[in-house]
Parts: sequence; C-alpha cells; structure tokens
Amino acid sequence: DDPRDETLRHYSYGVAMPAICCLGILGNVLNLVVLTRRNMKGTAYIYMRGYSAAALLAILFAIPFCLRLRIYKDSGRWNNLPQAFYHEHLELFLGNACLGVGVMMLLALTVERYISVCHPGRTQPLIGPPRLIVCLIPLLTFLIYLPNAFRYELRPCLLSPGGPLFYQREDNKRLLDSVIYSTYKVVLEVVFKVGPTVLLAALNMRIMIVYRRSCERRRRMILCRTSSSDDDPRTFAEERRLILLLGSTSILFLVCVSPMVILNVTLSQRNLSMYSYQVFRAVANLLEVTNYSMTFYIYCLFSEDFRNTLLRTFGWPW
Repeated sequence: DDPRDETLRHYSYGVAMPAICCLGILGNVLNLVVLTRRNMKGTAYIYMRGYSAAALLAILFAIPFCLRLRIYKDSGRWNNLPQAFYHEHLELFLGNACLGVGVMMLLALTVERYISVCHPGRTQPLIGPPRLIVCLIPLLTFLIYLPNAFRYELRPCLLSPGGPLFYQREDNKRLLDSVIYSTYKVVLEVVFKVGPTVLLAALNMRIMIVYRRSCERRRRMILCRTSSSDDDPRTFAEERRLILLLGSTSILFLVCVSPMVILNVTLSQRNLSMYSYQVFRAVANLLEVTNYSMTFYIYCLFSEDFRNTLLRTFGWPW
C-alpha cells in the first residue's frame, strides 16, 4: 500500500464522512418528522417522504462502509463469516440501491412539480398514483441493482497450516470481465445518474421559466387593478425562494453525483491500487453522501411552509 493511503483513509472515512453522516442522519430524521405532520398532505410531500427515507437508509449503510475502509481496508480480513458476507455481497448492493431509490424519488418529485406548475389543468398524475409509485420505486430499483451483490467473491484463507481461518474479498473476474456486466454498469449509470441529472436540470429550468412568467402576469394584473407601482413583496419572496430551492437542488445533485458515474464504471482492484484513484474515490464518496445529507438544510433555507411546520412541531418559541 502507498503510505499516504492511511492518512487519506483517516481524514476521509474517519473524520469527514462520519461528520457528514451525523448531519445527514439528523437532517433526514427531522425531514421525516416534519413531512409526516398533518398539514403536509400534498402529492409532493409523499415523494419527499420517500426521498428522505431512502437518503436516511443510504447514509446508515455508509457507516459500515466507512468502518471497513478505515479498519479492514479494501480486501478485508474477517474472522466472522456473516460480517465478511455482508461486506462482500450486501454492502455496495444495499448502499447503491438506496441511493438509486433516492434519485428516482427526487425525479418523481420534480416531475410532479413540473406538472403542477407547467400543466396546472391536468387532474390525473402523469406517472401514476403517488403511493403506488413510492412502493414500486424501491422494489424495481433493488431488483435492478441485484447483480451488484455478486461483483465480489469471498475467499477463505489460512496464514499457516492449522492456523485460524479468515476471509478476504476479491473481484469476481468472470462477472466483471463479461461484456454483459460491462454494458450493465454503463446502463445503470445512465439510468440512475446521467439521465436523472439531465432531466432534473431541464425540468427545473422549465419550472423556473414558467413560474417567473406566471408571477409577471400576476404582477401586471395587480398593477392594472391598483394603478400602483408598488410590487407585492410576498410574491417576490415566494418567487425567489422557489427559484433558489430548485436551482440549489439541481446544482447540488449535478456537482455531487457526477463523480460517482466515473467511479462506479471504473471501480476495480487494479485501479484501487493507485493513490490518485483512491483520492478521487474518497472525494466522490464524500460528495455523494453530502448530496443526501443537505436536503433538510436546503428546505429550511428556502421553504417557508417547511420552516414554519418545523418550528410548530418543536413548539418554538419556547
């Protein structure tokens, strides 16, 4: 191992990642507390609850991932078979599947916003009943991610004849070198990373344009009725908050998720032996967890309804 790897693991997975995970767990728990209040009953809030639940699970699954990299490194050396089995078959599968569920929930939420703002006369949901969609997304996503559970093999090892048995993880080369799996990895990244990034940016841009035009029409109508040059400050504030909310979520998603596209397609034991790749991997992992940890704080900044419900829930001011 490169002697710099230990320092990188310490600061990335022993300091930065736990701090981000703590913020994310707190934020997503508070998200679920607020979003389950009786006044949060709209269709959008159903998808927001699904997104927060998926993000919370993804962050929780990131904790054993950090512990493995910090303590056992990449190949691991486990004396406990269930622990070795989890890190070999379930660690990446469960974590990445939850991240995929979060992406699809966010995309469904954005489509719902797009329909409500850009096509307000539409009465039927474009993608189906929200509660059914929230149930189907995890089921289908976990099925799609299932092949990732077999990308590693567990190898029993002995340090010496008659010595203690331990287990190490190694690449399943037959699977990873196959054309089908190579194609599957690319398609997976397009479906759950590249495609949603483009769609989120396009839909949010369209929402902002249509909403601004709608606000302009309302302002002109108010001016015509009142013959006054004073603009409604609440309208300006609402417009600004929506634009900032949509813009910040789109930019955050683009910046934080894009590096994972490259990482997931190129991940292999050979690349992991290079220090530069380890640095890139650490940055990509930190950014992705950050993306799923910041939602609560963005909602608090830009959503007045969310902020007021949070304050009422905890009885502020005391």
